[in-house]
Amino acid sequence: MNMKSLLVVLLDAFLAATVVGDTAAKADKPSTWTRPAAKTPHENPKLNTAGTWTPDPSQLLGEYEEPPPPRDTNAYFMTDNNTVVTVQVGMTADLRCQVFDVAEHETVSWIRRRDHHLITVGAATYSKDERFQVTFSENSQDWTLHVRYAQPRDAGVYECQLSAHPPIGVYTTLNVIEAKAEIEGESEIYVQTGSSVQLTCKLKDFTEPPTYVFWFHAEHMVNYDSNKRIAVSNGDGVSELRISKVTKHDSGNYTCQPANARPASVSLHVITGETPAAMQRASATEIQYRVSLALISTLVALIAL
Repeated sequence: MNMKSLLVVLLDAFLAATVVGDTAAKADKPSTWTRPAAKTPHENPKLNTAGTWTPDPSQLLGEYEEPPPPRDTNAYFMTDNNTVVTVQVGMTADLRCQVFDVAEHETVSWIRRRDHHLITVGAATYSKDERFQVTFSENSQDWTLHVRYAQPRDAGVYECQLSAHPPIGVYTTLNVIEAKAEIEGESEIYVQTGSSVQLTCKLKDFTEPPTYVFWFHAEHMVNYDSNKRIAVSNGDGVSELRISKVTKHDSGNYTCQPANARPASVSLHVITGETPAAMQRASATEIQYRVSLALISTLVALIAL
């Protein structure tokens, strides 16, 4: 037997052995397929206790964000988020926070967001500023933060926070505006002796009517003056000062001073027949204007010739 014949015989023997092995393996395999038993969370670290799969952040593409932890409280806010409260300087600001179903181990706090200043915790005030105070209404479940004698520096965002896990809260923006007084007319008033004067003071940017409006002549308050020629009347956003039959003694500075507002002042000049300096300046200006107009007209006429 030559070498070629020997190789053919060996190849036939190998193929026959392979066929026999496959047939025996198929005979040992059951006729039906069954699903392998699922691994428990302890056997498969990718499954959590709920049986759901949690991805491995290191195997994800892009930025992975941790889901927020679930809330463990039944409390809920009735106060709208991002409310706005506006008061004027010197008044009391009331910031309301209505929250229901607060558990015994939970507390409601007020925080100033600008500097994360803790103002109150429950019914206790932690701020050293005595203008801050919190009150609680059992009926309405309302935790109200009071800011007395509000100042412009008090403006900003405040948070009413519940000590849940994680903490939850609502925000309130406090605006503090400065009310002011304005006296109608010029800042310098000229009147003749024996005439009458009426000064009208308008109140601007008031969130509520002032408790008083005082008028001062220099440093003397004239609201309740014994002088019968002087009368003060207050209306809706307006205060009026009337002086009848003025004399030289009525000259001077008059100030309208409402409560919790910026005052306004005018100067009253009482003259006895002579023309006030301001009127003289106005007359001189008018004369100069007319002379200039006449000169221009004359020059135009000469050019035309």
